Amino acid sequence: MGIAIFSLNLIFGQDGMAEQPLNEAKVEKKTDENVPKEKKGKKKLIILIGGFLVLVLLALALISFIAPSLIPVQINPFSKGKTAEEKEVIPNQQGHIYHLESMIVNLADTEVPRYLKVKIDLESVEPKPNEEFDKRLPRLKDAVLTILTSKTYSQISNSQGKMELKEEILVEANQIFDKLKLKTVYFTEFVIQ
Repeated sequence: MGIAIFSLNLIFGQDGMAEQPLNEAKVEKKTDENVPKEKKGKKKLIILIGGFLVLVLLALALISFIAPSLIPVQINPFSKGKTAEEKEVIPNQQGHIYHLESMIVNLADTEVPRYLKVKIDLESVEPKPNEEFDKRLPRLKDAVLTILTSKTYSQISNSQGKMELKEEILVEANQIFDKLKLKTVYFTEFVIQ
């Protein structure tokens, strides 16, 4: 735009009237004086725009590493996006609850024998029962028993340990099922002796 205004000023002069090239040296002198200023102005503008773009990119990179949840999924280059199954799930919707029988297991403590009595309920994503649960129930019980017997009293006696145990059971259970997806593990009974 600056070039267009400069060109119009050369043609029409400062007052808007067309100049007669009476003094060609004067015209060339104006051109020579204005060109370096214009080049300096262009360079400053390019540097300012480039600096602004670099700052914006740095800010986006910083946000994507510190708080990636602030960037929408559609424009976040690091997010995988939601699958069709995840989009259909309504977080507050009650899923079907599957009940496992009460289990009594030995914990992995070696100094003093410790026992755990636990009753587990699993909530699925779907509100209705799925027949796959009954078909894979023996594998699920085996996986849960294996996880429970690998734990010591100190690992599961506090609330943080119980939350980690729930997460481990949930991950293992979801690997067992093909179509059934579980979203929550509940301990309805949890006694350590």
